[in-house]
Amino acid sequence: MGTRAGKGRDRDIAGGVRDVLDRMEPDLKLLEGAVSLLRILSEAGDAIEPIAIEALAHMTGCTVERLSVTWREATDAARAS
Repeated sequence: MGTRAGKGRDRDIAGGVRDVLDRMEPDLKLLEGAVSLLRILSEAGDAIEPIAIEALAHMTGCTVERLSVTWREATDAARAS
């Protein structure tokens, strides 16, 4: 059986992990939208300007970087338990 202090600490850690995971949601939605856009573009078969692809790649690249940092924060918080 855990102590009362131990249970409180576990709740704090779980709350911290939840907060970090909640911060990931906007970036995950952005990536989901980017994937949908890529699917539409691939099905359209129209010529796509390279600058459009570059902009999409830049936007998703930055998003993946933010998600990677946030994921590491979440795993660090979970390991702290």
